[in-house]
Amino acid sequence: MLDSGSTSLRTNRNMLAFLMAVLFFASLSTVLFELALTRVFSIILWYDYAFMAISVAFFGLGIGSLLVHMQKDYGNSTRLRRSGMWRWLSMPQMTPAALAKKITEHSIAYAISVPLFILAVALIPPDTSYIYVFYLLSSVPFFFAGFIMALVFYAMPRQISKLYFADLVGASSAALMLDPLMLGLGAESVLLLTSLLVAGSAIVGMLLLLRNKRKAEPSEVMTKRSKISAAAVLAGLAVLLLVSSPAAMAAMQPQVAKGIDYFAKVHPGPNKGLYWQLIDPNFEHLSARWNSFSRVDVTKQNSFDNVDVGAGGTPVRSQRELANIIIDADAGTPIYRWSGDRAELAWMRDYMDYVPYDLTAKADHVLVIGGGGGEDIMMALAGGADKVTAVEINPMIVSAVKRFGGPGNVYDNPDVDLFIDDGRRFISSSSDKYDMITIKLVDSWAAQLAGGYALSENYLYTVEAFQQYYRHLSDDGMLVMIRWNFELPRLMPIVAESVARETGQSMEDASRQIMVVEDRPGLYFGRTQDSQMYYPVLVMVKAVPFIDEQVDLVRQKAEAGRADVMMLADSMINPPYDKLFSSASAYDDYVAAAALANPKIPTDDSPFYFAKEPVPQQMVILLETVLAISAALSVILVYHARRTGTRFRQSEPGMAARTAGFVLFAIFIGLGFMILEITFIQKFLLLLGTPIMALTVILFSILLSSGIGAYVSGRVFGDRPHRAVFLSVPILAGIILSYLFFLQGIIDSSITMELPSRAALTFALLFPSGLLMGFQFPSLIRMASMPLRFNNGTGDKNNNNNTTLLWGINVVASILGTVLAAMLAMIIGFNGNLLVGLAMYAGAGASALLSFVAGKRYANQTLPLTERE
Repeated sequence: MLDSGSTSLRTNRNMLAFLMAVLFFASLSTVLFELALTRVFSIILWYDYAFMAISVAFFGLGIGSLLVHMQKDYGNSTRLRRSGMWRWLSMPQMTPAALAKKITEHSIAYAISVPLFILAVALIPPDTSYIYVFYLLSSVPFFFAGFIMALVFYAMPRQISKLYFADLVGASSAALMLDPLMLGLGAESVLLLTSLLVAGSAIVGMLLLLRNKRKAEPSEVMTKRSKISAAAVLAGLAVLLLVSSPAAMAAMQPQVAKGIDYFAKVHPGPNKGLYWQLIDPNFEHLSARWNSFSRVDVTKQNSFDNVDVGAGGTPVRSQRELANIIIDADAGTPIYRWSGDRAELAWMRDYMDYVPYDLTAKADHVLVIGGGGGEDIMMALAGGADKVTAVEINPMIVSAVKRFGGPGNVYDNPDVDLFIDDGRRFISSSSDKYDMITIKLVDSWAAQLAGGYALSENYLYTVEAFQQYYRHLSDDGMLVMIRWNFELPRLMPIVAESVARETGQSMEDASRQIMVVEDRPGLYFGRTQDSQMYYPVLVMVKAVPFIDEQVDLVRQKAEAGRADVMMLADSMINPPYDKLFSSASAYDDYVAAAALANPKIPTDDSPFYFAKEPVPQQMVILLETVLAISAALSVILVYHARRTGTRFRQSEPGMAARTAGFVLFAIFIGLGFMILEITFIQKFLLLLGTPIMALTVILFSILLSSGIGAYVSGRVFGDRPHRAVFLSVPILAGIILSYLFFLQGIIDSSITMELPSRAALTFALLFPSGLLMGFQFPSLIRMASMPLRFNNGTGDKNNNNNTTLLWGINVVASILGTVLAAMLAMIIGFNGNLLVGLAMYAGAGASALLSFVAGKRYANQTLPLTERE
């Protein structure tokens, strides 16, 4: 045990500073790597797979820590040292210089693994068939990071509060840095940057330590080998930084630059629409930019020779495109050619999404949620709107429109007011009434919050959201939504339930305010092939019942355009929706008739509209994978204990119970922390709006407050870590219960505040719980590393440093907590998750009590137990 076996290490401030600096940059880089990796895997695979990849890859942290634990035990096992069989795995007692060298070696290994990972990602076919290869490769940098962190924690367990503070402050700094780095460098360069941060901080710190040691001990100098190694590593990192810089790329020959660009860039897989455009010579790739929650590409089709024309020989929409914006390599939104003259928009009247404007005398004020490339804004202007309020969540999309949209781009139009915000948050904070609200194919997975933390969806498609839309309609206003046909069975219960709630009517009466038209393939909207399987559906919801003239007009237009009608108010309702709007039928009858796999209607407490099943199959596979890996690690640890002779004897029940309490404590706080963190992220998303702000403010608040809590627990409670747990857990439970009863009301009443005020409120609300959550892990390590005192005055000679074991178990439990948080949110909702998180911390408190009582009983023996072999 380094901390008790080396007085100089324990008291050396330079060594502590080195460990804190290395841990800060390792934690910062790990979080940056994790969040950037979600974007990378969203491009080459798919969103759900990105979430799974991060969860599996993060096992590398736990495995790295557990390997350090095994090395420590093998180095301390007399029997195995004699055999020589496991000598290669041993980690003998270290001097500060040896420890710094070992940390630096693994930092260099991390730095090497990152560019190799990027190269492998570029070379391996971007296909889900290779998904486990991607998982394995992505876990390698995490493994080295876990090894580094475990060595740091192992070195000074008595300083765990300061070290854990550095760890969480580093992680919170990553939340602040992620978006500017992604915007300025791109995902690939952010990944490379983490290798420079990890290796650079370790090398610089090691050189400073050696310099200080030479000053203190002039006779001891750095060896020639150490000098050569350090110089070589610094030179290699300098070359890596130089080669990856844009200036160096521009200075190279075009062929060389093109080759490096290919092998250092992320390319979409064949299941992504952008993949086919990039290999089609008819398309030109104009731009690619990243931010913290998306990649935005801009392409241009150069020829339309084989494209049909629309009604009367007019060009179809695609021929009017200047460019096409593609979000995360798949979700597209076009930029149309337009000079700014409304007369040029007459061609839009032939399309299905213009039908709502035919049904109203004039839509003076239109709200467009999801402005995208500007198509829906132009449609509103073509419909005669005097004012269009456009809400777009992704600022890079707006930048692309302004860059490639020509002189008449919609966002510079004087009749258009633009807001960069989440559509649901915006309308919840608005007091305006709108003649028309349009939401066209706005997919939440195109703006996922943070795939490494939650299977996040926004709040656009919940019952409460539709109630908000309804309340913001003028007296004769209309909500217009366009979704895909296969979503309609899931969408219609939300529409029906919201209208019934807001009007106080029965479902049968509410049907008079709803019309649904399928485009198969009529009204020149979408594709023009009769054989297509996926096509858009127009859903119209009116503030008052549709009149007969409006119903007849929709019927006529649908017939003329060969479109199918699913619902014309109460005059015609096709199956299975007749079951939904019939007073003679129950909701279960509709579920059976629609063959609805997920009957749960999305609400703000469980907003998983895109989940086709109660628990998606990807989540089940992920849970099975996590459990399988956890089981494998458990088997390895049991085998390790038997080989090293560290298993507890039957004559030591007190000591066994004490250690079991520590292990349970590590598991409970790992599960509880992630379940609460993910729940907080989701619940505060509605208050903060954009994913950029949510990611920055929420993660920063939780991680920073937890880091402060870690530091405070050590300063205040010192050698009484049990007292820190027994005091903090009940207070934390009370705070969680207050969130359960009051948080949603606070969010609803504060949603109209300015962004700085909302960010400050979020920090203030999250700080108390984060502070107390930060107490737990440092308290656990101090409890586990403190030697017992027997009643005869002797000390516990058998005390072991199990920091690495407990941290590894905590990391593995955190991964399981990530998966469970998302799955439980789909089943019991986020409020249910708060109660589960409370139960986890209550379990941690009980485990701490178990270890405390067992330790007291063990220490109260007359004589200490005989020494183990």
